[in-house]
Amino acid sequence: MMENLKIEGFIWIESSEGLKIGKGRAMLLEYIEKSGSIAEAARQIKIPYRKAWNMIKEMNKNNSEALVIKTIGGKDGGSSELTKEGKRLLLEYKRLSNKFIQFKKEQI
Repeated sequence: MMENLKIEGFIWIESSEGLKIGKGRAMLLEYIEKSGSIAEAARQIKIPYRKAWNMIKEMNKNNSEALVIKTIGGKDGGSSELTKEGKRLLLEYKRLSNKFIQFKKEQI
């Protein structure tokens, strides 16, 4: 009977301040880091810009430090980047996610 069972699930991290980061938010942070743009990151993960911006605002609000900072304007337009805290949390999410994936593989 047990040979037909497998472990499935998703991992997310939460803080006592209310911050939640799962696969989607981690992908958004990762693409912001790569592209320097919330709009480009939203296109890459196929979500509307408004949804991406709301996710960023919520993550920044629910953490003691901002995860993403946005600069507005200039001749080349604005840009966005992860803060040191944003990079730290993204790395922590990836580390835990990889551990969970390894755990699932070991249970098969």
